[in-house]
Amino acid sequence: MSERITARIYNGTRDFLPAEMLRREALLETLRSAFQLYGFAPVETPAMEYLEILLGKYGDDEKLIYKLDYRNDDPSRRLALRYDHTVPLARLVACNPELPLPFKRYQFQPVWRADRPQPRQGRFREFWQCDIDTIGSASLMADAEIIAAADGLLAGLQLPDYRIRLNHRGLLAALVAWAGLPAGQEAAVCGAIDKLDKVGLDGVRRELDTAVGAGSAVDKLLERLAVPVSMATLPELRSLDTGDGRASRAVDELLELNELLGSLGVNRANVAFDLYLARGLSYYTGPIFETVIPSLPHMGSIMGGGRYDSLIGLYLGREMPATGLTMGLDRILAALAQLGETQSRQTPARVLVTRSFAETDHAAIELAGELRRAGIPTELALEAGRLKKQFALADRKGIPHVITLGPDEQARGLLTLKTLADGTQRALSLADAIRELGGSPR
Repeated sequence: MSERITARIYNGTRDFLPAEMLRREALLETLRSAFQLYGFAPVETPAMEYLEILLGKYGDDEKLIYKLDYRNDDPSRRLALRYDHTVPLARLVACNPELPLPFKRYQFQPVWRADRPQPRQGRFREFWQCDIDTIGSASLMADAEIIAAADGLLAGLQLPDYRIRLNHRGLLAALVAWAGLPAGQEAAVCGAIDKLDKVGLDGVRRELDTAVGAGSAVDKLLERLAVPVSMATLPELRSLDTGDGRASRAVDELLELNELLGSLGVNRANVAFDLYLARGLSYYTGPIFETVIPSLPHMGSIMGGGRYDSLIGLYLGREMPATGLTMGLDRILAALAQLGETQSRQTPARVLVTRSFAETDHAAIELAGELRRAGIPTELALEAGRLKKQFALADRKGIPHVITLGPDEQARGLLTLKTLADGTQRALSLADAIRELGGSPR
């Protein structure tokens, strides 16, 4: 026998066993339904992209791109794993000019980042992101629909006390100019502000001192950031204008967006303006948004996005407005688990059909087929054996119901349906059992 290979898994990646996969699949189906309500259609893109497609879009996080060792000296042929879905979407739109506009899509696929794993916070090197985007519309209604779809999803998941935080990259640009910092420092300032939740205000100051240098401009910027601003007092930020009107335009857009959210049925008590919100990615150009759960502060944001009107033009050769949102599947699952909102099941089966009687064994096998044809996920005992052992199997797998078919039941045209949660059992006809299990009698 050859030498045994040590079984191991790369740090930051995971295997998913049936119980976890069932939770993930259920959440993905919930997301799919929520986004289809707003007319978003599914797409997929390759796991690999040319490295030059990805570079220059992620600011400081560019160092987290997984580059592939392709053994090719031609820089234009170097490959990397997908970092997110937004940049590949921009490339997809450029490669498919026949797409009808506005183009509304959702995408659920894994992405990869060379980051330090933090499992409790739902951070891994390989993880699934779930995105929705609208391409080809400059209307704020597109942004409002994105946020409303996310709000409907979170409400449907019954996540408590979530908050949707809004800001505008135009306001941040105006703030940089008002403080007296050079326009070229905007990306560095936004990157530093974006780390507030992780490093605190003193940490942001250190980041800014390193990135743009200590001085009165940084002091002025931090003093303005320290002044609380709400949606009600948002018009005060028009004072940040330095002659180009950026701050006023951004304020007007945020106020209009807030009104549209109310018209779409979003509870505006869950929506708040946050001048600290920066979204560190360099491609944002307009409104930006994130969702947090205050009762789970260590989770950080569970979804976020914004408008990126300049990104697709890099590949298309002309301006193309776009807005979108991304959420981490693992972040949402981790939040649900910590809030006690998940169930543990090892199988999608709703019923186990036992095989313990030689004289009814063939009928039990046929019975499992009838249940499946009625649309009921059914597990059939693969081997005949003791009932106690088969009931124990159903309990371990989280199968809620068990059917037994003994000679007495068969003689009366009945079966016994037992519910494991409360131990109740009843003698039913096949048609009644199918209705009880939520199937459709043929």
